[in-house]
Amino acid sequence: MRTTREDGGRGDRSLIVFTDLDGCLLEEATYRFEAAAEALAALSRAGVPLVPVTSKTRLEVEALARDLGLTGPSIVENGGAIVAPRDLVVAVPPGARVEGDVVIVPLGVPRANLVAALRDISRETKAPVRGFATLPHEEIHRLTNLEGESLERALAREYDEPFVPDDDLAIPRLTEAAAARGFKVTRGGRFCHLTGRIDKGQAVTRLLELVSAGGRRFTSVALGDSPNDLEMLAAVDRPIVIPRPDGRPDPAIAAGLPLAERAPHPGPRGWNQAVLAVLGGGRLPRVAETEEAKS
Repeated sequence: MRTTREDGGRGDRSLIVFTDLDGCLLEEATYRFEAAAEALAALSRAGVPLVPVTSKTRLEVEALARDLGLTGPSIVENGGAIVAPRDLVVAVPPGARVEGDVVIVPLGVPRANLVAALRDISRETKAPVRGFATLPHEEIHRLTNLEGESLERALAREYDEPFVPDDDLAIPRLTEAAAARGFKVTRGGRFCHLTGRIDKGQAVTRLLELVSAGGRRFTSVALGDSPNDLEMLAAVDRPIVIPRPDGRPDPAIAAGLPLAERAPHPGPRGWNQAVLAVLGGGRLPRVAETEEAKS
């Protein structure tokens, strides 16, 4: 983890905030964000970039960004690609493409490769799984509460294949078999995800390199709640853990980042208070401290 600066982004550094969406900025069940309205407005007034870092697709994030009033970069499909405004990228990197006024930097493996690999991994491990490519739309709706255009946007995946194992005990076998083939399995709030050897943390680091190429420096903050946020949280100056709905931080994050700060509440309510604390120069209790107090 980088050394945390105490200036909270003041002085010669600009503040940038990275955030997971479901279970953090968005209510996990309803996807609503009204409880975070105060902090969203404060970030906007301060001119602080808010960067979604999510398993959602580019189309999903574009729609959400319109609702949230966001115009900056995003990281989609668990680090599968960076999407950044063209005027923010000093030099378009090799392999990137320009579409209108945005630059898309692919970092992941094409989805077709992932779908085929998931099928082979499931067969090899004798662990049945149900991937997005094979799940009926009705079941995806049941699992996500998405429908209509929102569901279609969620299905427009390019670098990530979400799946549901029939038995959670098979996840270690699936993870090992995926790694042997050059892929990665991570766990999110609702699904497991098969991706290339990329993660949210690598994508955050790459995005910081892109936007810092002109000499601008940033103090980075990230907020996350699930195991697939661990690398993102570890990659920034100031990691903040959002508790799960039961009020406790995810065990993998608590074990991996005991010195990270912890928001006081789950979901957008806790997210709101955490971001306001950052903007106000305050600090939150560390994960280890809050867990010791509850034990």
